[in-house]
Amino acid sequence: MSFSFSFRLDFMSLIPILFFFFAAHCFKFMRFFLVLLEERELSFFGILFLYVRTTFVNLVIPFKLGELYRVAAVRHMTGSFKTGVSFVVIDRFFDTLSLILITLPFEIFFMKSADPVLTLLLCSLIILFLCYLFYYPSFRYLNRFIIRQKSSKRALALLEFLDRTKEWYLFLRKLIRGRGPLVIMASLLGWGMEIAALRIFFLSFGTDFEIGSFISYINSILSGGAGAISRSYNLFGSVIFLTLTVTLFIINGSKGKSIRSALP
Repeated sequence: MSFSFSFRLDFMSLIPILFFFFAAHCFKFMRFFLVLLEERELSFFGILFLYVRTTFVNLVIPFKLGELYRVAAVRHMTGSFKTGVSFVVIDRFFDTLSLILITLPFEIFFMKSADPVLTLLLCSLIILFLCYLFYYPSFRYLNRFIIRQKSSKRALALLEFLDRTKEWYLFLRKLIRGRGPLVIMASLLGWGMEIAALRIFFLSFGTDFEIGSFISYINSILSGGAGAISRSYNLFGSVIFLTLTVTLFIINGSKGKSIRSALP
C-alpha cells in the first residue's frame, strides 16, 4: 500500500473527506446499533467498540473475510453463536441491498449494462429473501406431515432439526421486526456519504469519479485487488479506525475492563 495520499491531500480537501467519511460510518453504526438494540447486556460503548474494531479488521483483511471475525466478536460479546451469525447475515443483507438500490438503477438506465458481481449479489439477496418468506409455511406443512405420517427415529431426528431451524427463523425475525425501514434508510445514507467521500478523495488526485468508478471500487473490495487510489482510500480508513480502536481500547481499560472482556 502506498502512503502517497498523505502528501497529496491538501487541507481544504481533507476536511470534507473526513466529514463525509465519518458521516458514512455514523449511519453505518446506526444500522449496526439498530440490529443489536435488543441485546440488553450490551452497552452503547460496547456496541461502539465492537463496530470500530470489527470495521478495522474488515478494512485490512481482503475478500470481506473480516466478517468471520465479526461473527466471533459478536458471539464473544453476547455469548451466543446464533446471535453472531444472525447479526452478520442481517447486517450484510441490508447493507448489500442498499448498495444495489443505489448502483444498479444507474447502471441499467445510464450505462445500459449491469455489473456481473452486483447482479450475482442481487440474485443472492432474492434467494435469501425467498427462503425467509417461504420458510414458515413450509415448516408448518412438513411438521404436520412428519407427525401424521412418520414415527421412525429418522422422523424424530428430522422433527428436531426442523425445531432448531424454527428457533433460528424466529430469532432472525425478532432482530429485524419493525426495524427494517430504519435499517435500510441508515444503510442508504451511509452509502451516499461514502460515495461523496470517495468522489472528493478521487478528485483530489485529479481523477474523475463516476458510478463506474464506484462499482470498480466495490468490486475491488470483494476481489481483494484495487487501484492505487482505492488502496490509498482503504489505507486512509484503516489508519482512522486503527486510531479509534486503540483509543476506545484505552478508554475501556480505564473503566477497569479486562483485555479479555474487550476482545475479540
